Amino acid sequence: MDHDVLTITGVWQKKWDDLKTKRNSLFEKYSKHPHDVHLALEIKTIDDEIAECTQKRDRKVPAVKK
Repeated sequence: MDHDVLTITGVWQKKWDDLKTKRNSLFEKYSKHPHDVHLALEIKTIDDEIAECTQKRDRKVPAVKK
């Protein structure tokens, strides 16, 4: 069970890392073009996905009684 939890946590961490990299790249572009609403909306969508990944990654799994 512990191995499964670590694997799932690792998957969410990888997705979080990928999203954060993409977000940072878009934000760099947005900093140069702050009136680009499309970039702002794309960043917002990614921020929402990052928040979801954070919740799933950090979710506490209840201990299974033996």
